[in-house]
Amino acid sequence: MKISLILPLFDRRNAGWKPLESALGQTMARGGYEIIVVVGNESTKDAHVDALLQQCDAVVHVDADPNQPDQEIPILMAGYARSTGDVLFFMEGHTELDPNCCAMIAEHFRGHPQSRIAWAPRIHSNTSALGALIGIHSKRHESRVAEHGGFGLGANSVITREYFEYLGRLDPRYMRFGERVLLERVMRENVAIGRLDLPLATHYDDMPLSQLIEIATAAGEAKYRYYNAPASDAGAGPVQVRHGIYRVANCAAGALILFPLATALRGLFLRASIIAQSAGGKSAYRLSAYRLFVPGLGFADLSGFCRARIQALRAGRRRGLVPSPDVRR
Repeated sequence: MKISLILPLFDRRNAGWKPLESALGQTMARGGYEIIVVVGNESTKDAHVDALLQQCDAVVHVDADPNQPDQEIPILMAGYARSTGDVLFFMEGHTELDPNCCAMIAEHFRGHPQSRIAWAPRIHSNTSALGALIGIHSKRHESRVAEHGGFGLGANSVITREYFEYLGRLDPRYMRFGERVLLERVMRENVAIGRLDLPLATHYDDMPLSQLIEIATAAGEAKYRYYNAPASDAGAGPVQVRHGIYRVANCAAGALILFPLATALRGLFLRASIIAQSAGGKSAYRLSAYRLFVPGLGFADLSGFCRARIQALRAGRRRGLVPSPDVRR
């Protein structure tokens, strides 16, 4: 069995070059895994980086702006296209692998030869108030999915190439929400998701607030595309609408009313959560901070959904069409 580590070399946050260095520093013999690095149109001119890249199995250059949310999946898929491993492990530019990461993956599949997909927890590293809130949110999400497993592109999930291709790979239309799309397909098939008990990587949580808002808003836009995908779209349905507000937002009038409200509230709640988190070590402040953070993310997601609905409405009017206001069930 051969493991493919697919590392997009962008959004490094405060991880430096540790993700790349950690991929090269695995305890497993190099013949058991490969490193596929994907570089967008950003510059990596650095003697140290050049020396590291020369040790990788492939460096894929993609003419894409990694700062644009809709380019992330195409960049990852470009790395996948160059990979040759039996098992795929998608990293992020801000995920540092445990030295035994590949060895633990190999051990899992040796012990569970029928396994097609597996999930592992992560260690979270943060120094800022916003990073701490992101870490708390990620840990709570991980605790919820621990029993049944999940799928993510942030160095916490492994999937066989065969099963990844069977599921339809990652659809660029759904951007990072494609993680959820793929997971729903797994859940509909009742395929067991394996569990690795030890973390495979450390995730660096710190980022600017503007970046978090952009990511969460893009997720809402992707969610709109998914909820409104044609019924004939292979593997796209049935869609589970998690919150009724998206049915309201999927109507033109609802989107027009909710968009400015959600846009204003996302920043208000998220900034308030950062202030509360920074207020001190008192647990009451930290609890209040997280209670503000969650709706802030929700409003960012909703604003993206509404924006996409409004854009579809305008495009439909230009073509003399009006998109259906009904979310596919």
